[in-house]
Amino acid sequence: MNERSNVLLNTYFLSSKNYYRYQLTQQLDRWSYRIISLGFIFLTIGILSGAVWANEAWGSYWNWDPKETWAFINWTVFVIYFHTRTNTNLEGVNSALVASMGFLIIWICYFGVNLLGIGLHSYGSFTLN
Repeated sequence: MNERSNVLLNTYFLSSKNYYRYQLTQQLDRWSYRIISLGFIFLTIGILSGAVWANEAWGSYWNWDPKETWAFINWTVFVIYFHTRTNTNLEGVNSALVASMGFLIIWICYFGVNLLGIGLHSYGSFTLN
């Protein structure tokens, strides 16, 4: 009898530990959605205000600089994230994977583009001189 009750406790749908783990996962998913939404708003405002400023400074809104291009790639990845959140067939693990990919692209945009040392935004490039 003891082995049988132990088997029932470890069953996925009867275990209270898995229920609380599911609740925690859902709560983390909601928090990440809110934080990514706020960051997406600021990213959009930053890209648009930077484009307006670039037009005033250099006469064109977009120059396809590596930093601008990676910021646009980052913005596109988070648009895909919001699409996976609204599409019921893709939400869950898929949206978490896209959010993780967006996090990686943020770091590439912030640090990796400076390693190239080209373009208007190469002011923070790492030099080995």
